[in-house]
Formats: sequence, C-alpha cells, structure tokens
Amino acid sequence: CQKMFEYRYVFNMPEKKTISWEAMRLGSFVHIILEKGVFLGFRKIEEFLELARAMGMEEDWESVETQEAEMLIRIFFERHKNKYNENSRTEQYLPLKLAGMDFIGFADRIDFNEEGVEIVDYKTGKTFISPKSRNWQLGFYALAAKEKYGKVKKVVLDMLKQERPLEFEIDDKGNALCLSSRYIDGVNIYDVEHELIETAKKIQDAYKKGFKPCTIEKNCDFCNEYVYGL
Repeated sequence: CQKMFEYRYVFNMPEKKTISWEAMRLGSFVHIILEKGVFLGFRKIEEFLELARAMGMEEDWESVETQEAEMLIRIFFERHKNKYNENSRTEQYLPLKLAGMDFIGFADRIDFNEEGVEIVDYKTGKTFISPKSRNWQLGFYALAAKEKYGKVKKVVLDMLKQERPLEFEIDDKGNALCLSSRYIDGVNIYDVEHELIETAKKIQDAYKKGFKPCTIEKNCDFCNEYVYGL
C-alpha cells in the first residue's frame, strides 16, 4: 500500500498498533549482552549472566525485567554455545548495491566455517514474522554477505521465545531450504533480489509521481480508513 508507506515513512505517522517500549528495551538489552559475550569469547553461561546482572544495575537498564532477560540468554547459550568462536563477528554492517541502488543491513552475528559463512539473526519478541518479511531479511543477508565474504552456507532466524530456530541452508543455485521445519517453504535468494529491486523502483517512482491510494476494488483496510474514509 503506497499510502501506508507514505504516512509511515514520509509523514512519520504513528502506527495504530501500540508499541511496547518494555519489549523493545528488553530486546535491546539482550542483543547487547549477546553481542558483547560473543565478542569477548565467553564460553560459560555464568559469564553472560554476570554481565547481564551488572548491566541491569545501570540506570539506563533498571526497568528491564531481569528474569525474562536471563531466560532468553540461557536459551541463546544452549542453542549457540558450540557454534560461535573467536572468528565470529557481531553486528556486521552489510551494504549491497542492486541495480544502482544502495541497500544496507546489519547482521547480529556471522560465523565462519570451511563450508561457508553462517548468518544468525536473533529475535526476542513473541510475534511470528510473516514469510515475506522473513524471506526478504534473510535473503538480503545472504546476498550482501555473499558479496562481502564469499560463499554463504546457512542463514538462521532464531526467535528465542519459539521452540527452535529456523535454519535455511543455501545451495549453489541460491535455493534456501528450511532444515528445521518441513512446514516452512524455502525461498530463492535471487528471487528475493528481484523483488527488492522491483519494490525499490516502485518506491522511487512514487516519490516522483506521488503516492497513490489502493483502488477501491482491492478493499485495502488502510486506504478505506485513512484515505477514502476522510
């Protein structure tokens, strides 16, 4: 929806859904602990927890629910303790130029193996990510990391409050197949590349010609409420 994009990113219109600042702060807190712990080479869960407790005493983080943060840190450690090492990199800047347009992303962690790099992204919220958003995020990471580091073997979305991470293995043709669930469809990273380019071009065109509402036939909830409803 072009109008939804315009209202949100051009006019900075607040979204209708309520933002949970507590959840956002919890996510930021946990991400910092995991980033520092991997960077410093922590090999014991106690090291992560000691860092969390020390940081939790700082004024900026005193509102964070420590018990919930520690639970997420423990889940992370059990899932990843044998995967990261001294070569792993955290908060990696991933720029990529597609069709003359600049795209950027930040990967939470990149591990380096003989078979290729593995990209890991953590999520601390309960909400499932839509397949399209998930495919675009992980597909972009794979494309950008391939440009920067070479062969990408795997991309992982670890929603720490869910039962297991979603792991996608990428073959030589760019097909990312989910290893952790037979119910999750795979995606081709080059299809993602095409979708990103086409969408970016539409956004650029809308900036030039004006953002158009969806047609009434599409029955767009946003346009019906904020455009046609005015």
